[in-house]
Parts: sequence; C-alpha cells; structure tokens
Amino acid sequence: MKRNYKEYVDNKLKRYGIEFDTSDLNKEFIPYFESGKRITVKFSHGEIKRGTIGISSGWKPIFLLMLTKRSSGSSYIIGKQDQIARIKL
Repeated sequence: MKRNYKEYVDNKLKRYGIEFDTSDLNKEFIPYFESGKRITVKFSHGEIKRGTIGISSGWKPIFLLMLTKRSSGSSYIIGKQDQIARIKL
C-alpha cells in the first residue's frame, strides 16, 4: 500500500486552502505513512505499540497508529514527542 504524502497535502490544500495545517504531524513518520510498513512506536508516556501509520481527515490532521489491517480509526495519536522504537520484538 504505497501512499504519497505530498499528494495528500496537495489535495487537502485544494480543499481547505490556507486553513490546512500540518503543524501537529511528526515528520519522522512520513516515510512509514507512505510505505504502509508496520513499525513499533514508543509513546512519550512510555507505552510501546506496533502497527501502521494512518492519518486523520480534516483541516488539521494527526498521525494515528493503526493496530490492525481492519482498523478504521485509532485512539493512538502520534504526537511530536513520540518516536519510532528501535527495538526488536
């Protein structure tokens, strides 16, 4: 599942104009959003979870950790302080 972040941004800019705001997106996760690869994320509160990177809709998107292929949403919001965990499970 290959996605293109630049195309996503361009489409949202057409829809929302200058209101579109990517400032809450942690840029470290863009390659994983595009590739659809499963990664391990260490959240700033210490929890570690594995999944793929999704993105919310709307004028101010956020990255989400999608735990399964069947996920259509997630309560795991990836913030600026969260990071890719460099561990083996």
